[in-house]
Amino acid sequence: MPRKRLRSLLPAALGLAVLTSAPQVLSAQAGATAPADCPSDLAAHGVSETSDRLLGETANERRASCQVAPGLTFTKIESTLQDGRTRYVRVLSVDFAAFTGKIRATTGKTVKDREKTSDMAGLMASQGLEPLAAVNGGFFDIASAFSPGALGGLTVAGGRVLNSASNGEAALTLGNHGTNLWIDKVWSESRVTFTPPGGSPSELDHVVDGLNREPGRIQGCGGGSGPAGVNDRNSNSDNLIDARTPQLGIHCLDSDETIVFTEDFGALPFLPGTVRAVLVGADRTVKQVSDTTSGLMAGPGEHVVVATGSHAEWLRADAVVGSTMSLPAADVRRGASADTAVYFNGTDDAVVNGGPWLVKNGAEGPFDFNSGTTPEHAYLTPMNSRTAAGITADRKLLLVVVDKKSGPAGPAHGLTMPQLAQTMKNLGATEAINLDGGGSSTMWVKGALANHPSDGAGEERYVGNAIVVTAK
Repeated sequence: MPRKRLRSLLPAALGLAVLTSAPQVLSAQAGATAPADCPSDLAAHGVSETSDRLLGETANERRASCQVAPGLTFTKIESTLQDGRTRYVRVLSVDFAAFTGKIRATTGKTVKDREKTSDMAGLMASQGLEPLAAVNGGFFDIASAFSPGALGGLTVAGGRVLNSASNGEAALTLGNHGTNLWIDKVWSESRVTFTPPGGSPSELDHVVDGLNREPGRIQGCGGGSGPAGVNDRNSNSDNLIDARTPQLGIHCLDSDETIVFTEDFGALPFLPGTVRAVLVGADRTVKQVSDTTSGLMAGPGEHVVVATGSHAEWLRADAVVGSTMSLPAADVRRGASADTAVYFNGTDDAVVNGGPWLVKNGAEGPFDFNSGTTPEHAYLTPMNSRTAAGITADRKLLLVVVDKKSGPAGPAHGLTMPQLAQTMKNLGATEAINLDGGGSSTMWVKGALANHPSDGAGEERYVGNAIVVTAK
């Protein structure tokens, strides 16, 4: 069919995004209105020239956009590859100059459990926040029976630090209507002291190894207290790498840990081994002590502190009923040398863990992996479903999902990690980060899934957290 005929079929209200070979910044359509059926009206509209393709292996490409809300645009890109297969890319673009809502992160009802991205958006709807769109968030410890929803890196939601950093790993920070938008390496450190009634603590500023996760199991590894080499990690023969070094796709073990749980976690399950657990009230006074975690749960303003292995003896000595707890706010820092302090003062401040860092200062890669000891091949080379976030030179936020399926049983073509980096750069990102992918990759727009998840027959996976774009 001649190209003129194809263009004549395009609804005038949608318009046609014809791209040049240079990187393009997706943005809201000037003067566009938000149709009630956006994005369900986007079938396969729009044809770009072969030279305008997103990636070099593309034979031809179709794309169309609609405005979900002022400043929030949804774009669907379908690329026919030279081998005949189709690649599906969905993009949400947030232009903070026109968008009046907020970009939020959420772990759902609890940190401990997993939920669907769509259900997390629904939870925000129940809070009156009017969710417009959502994508899945960062990596989580799906294999943990204790806390399968716990995140594998720094996690902040609603201005609250919910999980400590895999120190030295990259993360995406959101908040303050785009002014707090950046990607960088992050680090965190927390310390706690218990003072017995009428006595003195045996140890001041005891290292906290993690927040709201299974004790002894560090998803993504990374030190528990500052840059690698200045932290409290024991050695374990089962660890593939130095446990102080951050690494995607694996977990490290440490039998001697102190973990703090907040009200966000939910009820603690049973944890085997040598354990000491204390419930600390909102007044920072120890209310209950136990040699098991089973059934303990922090209420509003409360904490549960759990120590395992050799740390249990310290907690048993210092944290008795009536002891007072000193737990300063976590010291969070950014940068290769952890030299810049980060503060979370807004109720929409958020951090989502991720990696690798796809685009940095406009350049793709390189990707940090410890070759030979980590699943480098598994993360970089397969053509998987992918989720990524990017920041353009003019400070727009891009949320991107790439499908590996075209439907419940339909084949499609995902992206390798280098291809994802190239895609993000070609979409206009000068900074970009990979988020959790595979079966986790999900995009939800205005009440419906906007992509085809790759688990099973297209079922939406239960994940650890999500990024939700809300009208309020």
